Amino acid sequence: MIRKLSVIVLILISCLSVNAQLKREYVPDSLCQGFQKTTLDMGNDYNGRVVATLVRKLAPDTTTRKAVLYIHGYNDYFFQAEMAEEYIKHGYNFYAVDLRKNGRSILPGQVRGDVRNLVEYYNEIDEALNIIHREKNTFVVLNGHSMGGLIAALYAEDRIGKEKFDAVFLNSPFFAWNLSPILRATILPIAASEGATRPEKTRKASDVSWYGESLHKNFKGEWDYSLTLKPLIAPDVTYGWIHAVNDGIKRVQAGLHIAKPVLVMHSDRSINTKKWNDDLFNADAVLNVEDIHKYARNISTNVKIIGITGGMHDLVLSRKPVRDQVYSQLFDYLKQYEPKK
Repeated sequence: MIRKLSVIVLILISCLSVNAQLKREYVPDSLCQGFQKTTLDMGNDYNGRVVATLVRKLAPDTTTRKAVLYIHGYNDYFFQAEMAEEYIKHGYNFYAVDLRKNGRSILPGQVRGDVRNLVEYYNEIDEALNIIHREKNTFVVLNGHSMGGLIAALYAEDRIGKEKFDAVFLNSPFFAWNLSPILRATILPIAASEGATRPEKTRKASDVSWYGESLHKNFKGEWDYSLTLKPLIAPDVTYGWIHAVNDGIKRVQAGLHIAKPVLVMHSDRSINTKKWNDDLFNADAVLNVEDIHKYARNISTNVKIIGITGGMHDLVLSRKPVRDQVYSQLFDYLKQYEPKK
């Protein structure tokens, strides 16, 4: 009898433990009003403890089963509340993940964005998608911007047959280094090789602030975000980061076979300037859009590529008429894959 009671007690404790894991505790997000966040403990890596942060805002329609998971880019974090509201307006529960060592997830002593292999990010994407499904969402869009687009594309490839998402949207994905052919052939291989042997070593990423100035309301832009979490000038990167990103880019350029439908959007043109130019409001100042278009064609047999006239690098931060066009194209595309009511 005592043995039976012990077994029952153990089962009850186990059930309570599982229940606690399934029910996430969210707190108000201090960076985006009306949003909630929860910390995802990702264990330890080569530098110690790492965490990710899941941010959400649910649609007012509690019966909706549609959701999106947004993955930010390099030197970035989730702050695009207007984008979230557009998803919500179209019946989606909105989720975004601040990846380890980025944005809300940076811990004291960490080098921003330090990573040795992009596969490291799969842990938080897996966990975020598990949570999204546990919260009763059944149709999920995976949305990545810039480096987040590179990560999302590789993740979609590596989860073929085990996908917990139904469609992929890539906003100006980082599919090629925006470097001259000479630098790609000389300096880049050396830096990437250095990252394999001395990953913790750092180097300057950029000394240009024009893109940031074109975005932030304190300068020439219209958006309010933390300049601590997203500085005007990108901070130093580790050689390990260069190595990891370069390996990911090479995989994309060799061709992927993503099984789920993919929508890729990018600006219709790029701009490279050493001084302020108002064209920064109407072009991609970070990547070469011709490279994006070229390599996007090889990531899936079911891919649609759209060039957005007047788009900035982060298309949803473009001027309002342009971003309205982005949302129109996006939700028209998703309609064909959404579950029928």
